[in-house]
Amino acid sequence: MNKIVIDDIRVIENRLECTYSVSGEWKKYFLTPHTFIVEYSKSIDTVPPSVAVIPFLCNILPVAWILDGQVILENVDKDFYDSIDKFKQGFIDMYPALSFKGRIIPSKVTDNKHHDNSYKTAAFFSGGVDSFSTLISHIDETPILMTLWGADIPFEDQAGWNLVDNYIESIANDKKLDYVSIKTPLRRFLDEAGLSEYVVKETGNNWWYGFQHGVGVIGHAAPYVYQYNVKTIYIASSFTEEDRSTCASDPSIDNNVRFCGSRVIHDGFEYSRQDKVNRISEYVRRSGAPLNLRVCWESEGGSNCCNCEKCHLTILCLLAGKNDPREYGFSYRNDELANMMKDFRMEIHFTHPSCNILYHIIQEEMHKNYKVNDVDKSLKWYYKMDIEKELSPQKRIMYRFIRKAKRITRK
Repeated sequence: MNKIVIDDIRVIENRLECTYSVSGEWKKYFLTPHTFIVEYSKSIDTVPPSVAVIPFLCNILPVAWILDGQVILENVDKDFYDSIDKFKQGFIDMYPALSFKGRIIPSKVTDNKHHDNSYKTAAFFSGGVDSFSTLISHIDETPILMTLWGADIPFEDQAGWNLVDNYIESIANDKKLDYVSIKTPLRRFLDEAGLSEYVVKETGNNWWYGFQHGVGVIGHAAPYVYQYNVKTIYIASSFTEEDRSTCASDPSIDNNVRFCGSRVIHDGFEYSRQDKVNRISEYVRRSGAPLNLRVCWESEGGSNCCNCEKCHLTILCLLAGKNDPREYGFSYRNDELANMMKDFRMEIHFTHPSCNILYHIIQEEMHKNYKVNDVDKSLKWYYKMDIEKELSPQKRIMYRFIRKAKRITRK
């Protein structure tokens, strides 16, 4: 039988430590040492074990469901315990081909609700398009900004983290907001590659994207929410109803997570990426405050590489809205844009089919803002593109062949 026993939960000032034992065949997916340590930039010294365990639980529950494991522990927050079946249903509906078994077995369930009224809010914030759009939507609520170190920037990249940490702190200071950084091993304690191999055939997704990163991120808010009496937590959407795909961060999952009397809101689901970029650029024009986006997950150092699909897509959205991407944190020369868009023309053939809707939206934005003769020559292919024809199965096969040939040539 697959089983995890949570042996000990300790909170020492700004640090929580969860020690656990693993038995059964699934043990190979849990890397050693079997200790999950999370550090907050602010004190969490009043947080009880029933709340301190939530960050760990949120990251192992999907593993337990997929591999039919039992999670044994002494105590857990009542709101969280009562919400588990609800957000689990989101996964069940998303992946009907999979069986979601497993269960959590606490000896005790504790009500940790704060009984005084609170209007405090918090928002997960990375500095990207999605999280900036959420910040703009709720800026009047003065949300506490929360950022995880360990989600996209590894612990080894201290310089990159310092850049991001200072950048977000400067945004918080400028907007007169509180900010907490959270150092977490959420992508270091599981065999992510092994779990991805286990689920990819049935789902088409890797482990992080398809199963962990929504609820796995959200759980880190629980200790802070308890200590500082926060009522609402925002996590920014990545998709809309129209281009929705199987993804671990989804309103059917996120909106059902509860702990300590708080609620989670999957925010901005009504806005496409182009809508969000337009909202950000309008905010910049209205406020007169410069703004740098951080969208890249490929670059070491916490900056935008301007070479990956995520950077290229955001640059295209900014250009479609008649903005200069170099004013938003993308550093490139005029003569480099043509090669970037040439690369993007190939990249669109390897993205998820749900992206096709966004490609239409970007093209419509471009048609709205430009006449064909006014478009930069490196963008005219996109302006004129027949999207259905360009993204046909035949074209996808052709571009896969080209990419494979290029890789062989490089060897």
